Amino acid sequence: MTAVSLGLPEVPARPAAGRRVSRQIQVGPVPVGGGAPVSVQSMTTTRTSDIGATLQQIAELTASGCQIVRVA
Repeated sequence: MTAVSLGLPEVPARPAAGRRVSRQIQVGPVPVGGGAPVSVQSMTTTRTSDIGATLQQIAELTASGCQIVRVA
């Protein structure tokens, strides 16, 4: 695809902010922080009193690649 010039001046690219240094922790078997790869995490939306639905949702999240599931 060819870029179209609209006659506007070029905006200089802003430098990306550097990442701050953090220490690595373990959430179960998943490393978080300290240069670890980004982990996929989510939270359940079911009522925690409905144990069956909560466990079903956890199973669906892990099957879709979620590494950390929060329940509250």
